[in-house]
Amino acid sequence: MKQKEETTKEVNIDDIIKRHVYWAVGAGLIPVPIADIAAVTAIQLDMLKQICNFYEIDYSEEKGKSWIGALVSSTMSSLVARVGASAVKSIPVVGTVVGAASMSVLSGASTYALGTVFSDHFKGGGTLENLNKEKIRQFYEEQVKEGKKVAKKLKDKYLKVMQTPEGKEKERKIGSRLKELSDMKKNKLITDEEYEKARAEIMKNLMGKE
Repeated sequence: MKQKEETTKEVNIDDIIKRHVYWAVGAGLIPVPIADIAAVTAIQLDMLKQICNFYEIDYSEEKGKSWIGALVSSTMSSLVARVGASAVKSIPVVGTVVGAASMSVLSGASTYALGTVFSDHFKGGGTLENLNKEKIRQFYEEQVKEGKKVAKKLKDKYLKVMQTPEGKEKERKIGSRLKELSDMKKNKLITDEEYEKARAEIMKNLMGKE
């Protein structure tokens, strides 16, 4: 019975990670510079929350943001590539295509690596309180490489789904709305709670069903 429960557990965790990688790939294709990074971060935090819930680990968004930032920035080339891929979208036509393609794969790979690292850590009895950055950094970097292969396949799948006129319009509206929300929060026109609630609804629309 124990072996059967463990097998089911692994499948569930794989599903959680794969879903969020797929969503991160889609968020990386949002044709609005910077807004895509905010969307990917939201997806990664949601993934971490779900993984914590699965392993019955106390979740903290503050700690989650801190650890995600620490791992992603542990390889500076990865961080620079993410920001650069997003920024290049501001170049008309070519920038949008190249930046979106790069950002989607990098976002998916990073999400895959984070999910694998946290799952492995929690499965071994760890918590958000006792993560060892130096110990897990190498494992994260290894998983990024594997994540790129997974993300490339999911990007092709996502593009097939979103190449319809309806899909393109949906992405445009989501990107614009995310940027609008970010500006409203920055100018203190909405509270943090209102921002998070609205962002969650937007992400649900983006994520849809795999």
